[in-house]
Amino acid sequence: MKKILFTFFLLTFLCFPIVSNALATNSSYDNIKVYFFYNENCKDCDNSKEWLQEELKENNRVKVEYIKVDDNEELNTKVRKSLNIKKDNLPLMVIGSNYFIGFNNKLKEMLMKAIKSYEDADDYCDVVSKLRNNENVNDCLKLNKDIYNQSTGLPQFVIVIIVLGIAGLIIGIGLIIKKKKT
Repeated sequence: MKKILFTFFLLTFLCFPIVSNALATNSSYDNIKVYFFYNENCKDCDNSKEWLQEELKENNRVKVEYIKVDDNEELNTKVRKSLNIKKDNLPLMVIGSNYFIGFNNKLKEMLMKAIKSYEDADDYCDVVSKLRNNENVNDCLKLNKDIYNQSTGLPQFVIVIIVLGIAGLIIGIGLIIKKKKT
């Protein structure tokens, strides 16, 4: 019985760092930035701007910076060149090292999935900010490319619950066996 209890407490103790890490919020960065490139004569830009403002109004971690292309041609060119964007279509939304062009339901879904993925990610690299500061973006481009398409597998807290459940099952079986022997 003492061995079983010792094993249970040992497993629980070893799992605490995993649980606390899994339940902690990501504090390596405070805000995720969505850069919204637009022009005044762009109907899709107006529609997507309204949708984005409404969608993110409750989210304090995501900030949107609106960049008028006519006033920021150099930055627009740098971003498109670095992200290998061939067309000049608008609106262009950049988050981390991912970009979204146009405005439709599929794009809305992908953008929100990317935002959620960046909120859950361990690291965040802001390509547009680096380009503004004339910094190298090669590592940044590799870091979170298509983050919203990556499968993260089971969350750590689910794994911990499974491990603790198995440990409890083993302890329960051990107690039943011990009780039958006496």
